Amino acid sequence: MRAKRSKKYRKLMHQYELTFGFREPYQVLVDSNFLQQVHNFKMDLMPALERTVQGQIKPLLTKCSLAAITAAQPINPKTGKHFRPIHLPPPTVLPLRHCSHNPESEPIDEIDCLLSLLSPNAEAKKNKEHYILATADPAVKKSDNNNDNQQRKRKRDEERQEEQALRRARNLRIRARSIPGVPIIYVKRSVMVLEPMSTPSENVREGVERDKFRVGLPQPETKPEEGQEGAPKKKIPGLKKAKGPNPLSVKKPKKRTAEPTGSKQANKRPASEAPRDNKPAEQAGGEEGDAPKTKRRRRHHKSGPREGDEADPAPVEADQAMDVEA
Repeated sequence: MRAKRSKKYRKLMHQYELTFGFREPYQVLVDSNFLQQVHNFKMDLMPALERTVQGQIKPLLTKCSLAAITAAQPINPKTGKHFRPIHLPPPTVLPLRHCSHNPESEPIDEIDCLLSLLSPNAEAKKNKEHYILATADPAVKKSDNNNDNQQRKRKRDEERQEEQALRRARNLRIRARSIPGVPIIYVKRSVMVLEPMSTPSENVREGVERDKFRVGLPQPETKPEEGQEGAPKKKIPGLKKAKGPNPLSVKKPKKRTAEPTGSKQANKRPASEAPRDNKPAEQAGGEEGDAPKTKRRRRHHKSGPREGDEADPAPVEADQAMDVEA
């Protein structure tokens, strides 16, 4: 595919995405004539469709289209069923789209089936499922030049059927154009072509663009000015706040064990400051008399008595008596 054509198709699919909400993978409804032409021109179905729509695709084949394809094939005498056509891809490549148009789920005309899927409601034409229609003109058999004079005199039944099939294929394309938002792909001389937007689709796109101008572009939110409530404070350039110390370099505080209140007061007073005069507690009532006496601490001093301490008089009198006797 040429670069100019691929760029054109990319823009066209982008318009379908903005206006009608198309998303990848695109769902493509394939009819019997399209498969026949793809096989005749030896084209790969998936790569050719992906190049045309410039994106990922999901091809679908309806039950009614499958019935139309198998009905045109001869019957196998052994099984009594129609032969599988060569141009029909396997279900792994082309999955089946189940459509039930009647309670018996019997297949109907292929054109009516495709149009009912493109627009379920005939009055309100709208492509809700975002389908892409892939169709083509039926293949025309080549006639021999020697029999040109005979063909001018009479038309055979096959030619009449071909003309009728060609009209029906063109009628399908015309009716699909009347539904807004339906991209149409068709094969023409071994080339897949994506049709430009139809007139109903263009009208819808223009209406969407007008609505955008009426509403206007979204305005940015205005920030409150200084002095108003909720206005952010203006930062002074060059002003730096004092930061705290690095938490990794700070020494962790020691954990203190919980102690009872009574033991704290007792531990505060050292043993050296114990009371010297251990007098028995006054027995006042029964509770104070039962309290045990504090044990008297005995001291041994090598040097003389400390300041403030009164010397015992007994040793002084004993020394005086020894001097008199001498």
